[in-house]
Amino acid sequence: MNRQEIWFVVNPFSGRVKNHQKVVNLIESLLDKQRYKHRIIETRAAGHASDIAAEAAVKQVPFIVAMGGDGTVNETAKALVGSSSALGILPMGSGNGLARELGISMNAVNAIQQLNYASLRPIDTCYANEIPFFCTAGLGFDAQCAYVFAGMKGRGLMNYVKAGFSEFWSYKPVACLFGGNEYEVFSITFGNARQFGNNAYIAPIAQIDDGFIDCTLISPMPLWGVPGMVNSLFNQTIHESAYTESYRSTLFRLKGKDRLLIHFDGEPRHLGTDELTISIKQKSLLVMT
Repeated sequence: MNRQEIWFVVNPFSGRVKNHQKVVNLIESLLDKQRYKHRIIETRAAGHASDIAAEAAVKQVPFIVAMGGDGTVNETAKALVGSSSALGILPMGSGNGLARELGISMNAVNAIQQLNYASLRPIDTCYANEIPFFCTAGLGFDAQCAYVFAGMKGRGLMNYVKAGFSEFWSYKPVACLFGGNEYEVFSITFGNARQFGNNAYIAPIAQIDDGFIDCTLISPMPLWGVPGMVNSLFNQTIHESAYTESYRSTLFRLKGKDRLLIHFDGEPRHLGTDELTISIKQKSLLVMT
């Protein structure tokens, strides 16, 4: 049996597991050496994961595993879109949205065992203007929280909750033109997958390989409506809320009043424009599941 090459793109600074060497040691001891010939490469800075994955794709390396959080996964995945190289994930971040959506274990031992028996599956890639994303993107309150969270020293769900709590009191809805109607929105989220991460389901009926983008628009709500909205986010019923509108399409366009702050797969970015186009490329990324 010919061994296939597998590269591990390791972000040593991701949030959930501090001692990455322990996980690297687990790879060395648990990875099926009869199936795989492996290489481990640590990232040095933002964007380096994309460079490594792009090199692997050019060399037609069959498997590239992102070992880190959602940012590392996004960087790695976007370099593999349209190639014959498949993305694997060893989740080590705060939210781990794509890993959870693909049924990948949060336990390192189990996740490595899953790689040993992995099969391949094509999924969709979505774009916010020209920015690829694989779980969710959007604007409004979630983008503001992502921006604040990115500037915090610590990671993890509790820090994200702190960011949300502090921002809620001063947050102002975003004015935009969407679907021919003028809105002031609490948030608009475009989902390739169902969740942000941490099993927070913002687009509960989305499917990651159906060729469609699911949109969840949330209107401003009174304070007493917040606990029910948070509960619906985790019990997969947010699309049933009175404050929510849900849409499905292959293309969305939105225009704001000023340059837009968006998030994509948990990462914030200020756009240089007040316009946002969300598009999709069907079954364009191979993943290991």
